[in-house]
Amino acid sequence: WTPAAMAQRMQSSQSGYRIVVGSHDRMAPPEQALQLARILARENDAGDNAEETFDGDNQSMFKVMEGCGHAVPMEEMRLWRQDVLEFLNKP
Repeated sequence: WTPAAMAQRMQSSQSGYRIVVGSHDRMAPPEQALQLARILARENDAGDNAEETFDGDNQSMFKVMEGCGHAVPMEEMRLWRQDVLEFLNKP
């Protein structure tokens, strides 16, 4: 996968998104996940203020789970579940 290809697939989704990646993920390294988040932010904002909307630390779109590899939901079940619930319950 490439960040651009994944962004194209995600653009067809009608719901919001949150990218969660493990800090030790070798299959989808945090740098690639961050690139994906930036591409999606640019496409969603249609160029208005994309860089202001997503500055790399925007916790509503992107999060790195420290100490995890590729299987974040299995490696840190409780933290991942809490993160998902907070994202889904935000206004």
